[in-house]
Amino acid sequence: MASEDNGWNEYQRLVLAELQRLDRSVQSTRAQLAEVRVAVEVLRSRAVTWGALGGLVAWLLTLVGSRLLVP
Repeated sequence: MASEDNGWNEYQRLVLAELQRLDRSVQSTRAQLAEVRVAVEVLRSRAVTWGALGGLVAWLLTLVGSRLLVP
């Protein structure tokens, strides 16, 4: 009977081990992707904040400049 399986049991264990390794790799990649998504959202939020602040400063400078130039 051992000669009939042609090493299938060993090959089966090898395939299962490889599938488990690949599953761990996929799970790790998913976790890293989630971290990257959070980092992108933080950067997007900061960009919006700094953009709004820059727009406000430009608007204030324009307002003050127009008041000083127009008597």
